[in-house]
Parts: sequence; C-alpha cells; structure tokens
Amino acid sequence: MQQFNRDRRRWLAAVRDISLGAAAAAAGMPAAQAQGTRSAADETGALRQAFDGMVDALNRGDLDGFWAAFHPSAIMIDEDAPWRFDLPGIKDHIAFHGGNLWEGFAWRPRDPRFRVVGSTGVVAGAATFRGKPKDAGYRLRHLLWSQGWIRDDGAWRTVLWHQSPVVGHVTRGSPG
Repeated sequence: MQQFNRDRRRWLAAVRDISLGAAAAAAGMPAAQAQGTRSAADETGALRQAFDGMVDALNRGDLDGFWAAFHPSAIMIDEDAPWRFDLPGIKDHIAFHGGNLWEGFAWRPRDPRFRVVGSTGVVAGAATFRGKPKDAGYRLRHLLWSQGWIRDDGAWRTVLWHQSPVVGHVTRGSPG
C-alpha cells in the first residue's frame, strides 16, 4: 500500500507539472496573465465548484445535473471499453449501467488537483468506484483519472474524461 501511495503521489505531481507547464508555455505568457480579469484563485475555485457539482449530481443519481457539466463535444475514455465515446455514446454507456441495477453507487474522487490556465482547466486524481448491484456482491474499482475542462459561455464544462483502473499501471520494473 505504501508503494501504491508513493506511485500515486508521483503520478499526480507529474500530471500537475506537465499540465501547468505545457499550457503556460503554449500560451506564451505567465499563468496569471492568461487568466484575464479573474484571478487564478477565482477560476480555480469556480472549476472546483463545477467539478464538485458534477460529482455530487452523479452520486445522487441526478443524471440531468451530471450531464449539464458536459460540453456537447465531450469525449470519454472509460475503463469499461477499449475505445473513446462521444457525448451520445457516454450517455448510452451510463444508461446501460444505470436503471434499476444498483442498490447503491458512488464515484469517490481522492485528492483531486485543479489547474487553470486561461479558459482551460485540468482536474486529475485517483478515485474509487463503489457500488452494490442488486442481487450481487459489492463492486470496488480503484482508478486514476484526468479531466479536461473549458470555460464556455461563462461556465466550466467537461470536454474530456479519461479513467483507467490502477491495476493497469506498472509500479515496478520487470524481473531481470
């Protein structure tokens, strides 16, 4: 477990550093200047609020509230399928898993990190999907995930969500 926690912290730090450095360099300006009239702290707080609202809606089963956080051009790379989904595909995928199949469900983000450069936001972290299907045992799936967000018409919207199970990540070198 200690090795997992060290690897997770390194991964999160790498995502943070790459995301911030690349976005600021691409913009050719300091991150604070790219923010426009709102401060970086204000934009990061607004992104955090949008993210928290999306997660809360998902965990309450409020799919209308959940989908409201997505931009129409959003794509998702999910651990359940070896291809990417567009927004109609994401909705179909979630609908397949929804309905009356679950007694309980939660997607619990762990230590999300938020970065904003201009009108682009990145949120990344680890998560645990936990659920109790009807007439079956519990399901637990530990994930690493990242999301791309854009500020569109004054609101933060998800344009990319990628998540992968932790078991798919190499944590040690191959035996020699």
